Amino acid sequence: MPTHARLFLSLKPLAMHKSTTLIALFLTLTAGQAQAASTPPTKTTTAIADKSATVAAQAGVVGTEHRRLAELVGAWKVTQSFWSSGDHDPKIDTGSATYAMVLGGRHLRQDLRIDSPDKPFEALGYIGYDNTIGRYYSSWMDTNFTGMIIAHGDYDAASRTYTFMGILPGPAASEAVPLRAELKVGDANHFTYDFYERHGGTEALAVRLEYTRQD
Repeated sequence: MPTHARLFLSLKPLAMHKSTTLIALFLTLTAGQAQAASTPPTKTTTAIADKSATVAAQAGVVGTEHRRLAELVGAWKVTQSFWSSGDHDPKIDTGSATYAMVLGGRHLRQDLRIDSPDKPFEALGYIGYDNTIGRYYSSWMDTNFTGMIIAHGDYDAASRTYTFMGILPGPAASEAVPLRAELKVGDANHFTYDFYERHGGTEALAVRLEYTRQD
């Protein structure tokens, strides 16, 4: 018998064995998938799915907290007081701001412009209430830096004050500045927004924005 024929006959059983093994593996996997698909969900998996669906539904609900923020919607005249040092009187400039609810009433957006003769100033901020964590948040961006300040806080109904705690990032972690912001509503036509910075363990008022309704 030629050499190549003997080689073919010797390899043929091995090839058949491999094919048989692959077919058996395929049938086993297919049967397992079919069994998994036909197995009814347990009480545990159903409860987890129901809870996830409930949390997802509640996350986007517009509630009392959002409607309270909506009371600030409108056009406002703004007076800004800026303290470069606690030993000096503040620099005072005026400007304007527009507050609007966005994304279906879920977030309050502020567009602020201060008409300073030295350097016009613009800022963009958001305030909202996160249903998932049960807290308020604020974000702030302006023309003085390229980052963003994120803060979280709560609302005190007795004083009608929102208080936020955050960090002003620095070039190094040791240079980050703790911040506290207070938005206090006086009445339907007036409110203030104060920004405090902590340096060397001492907190001082850095900026005060006083709003008077224009619309």
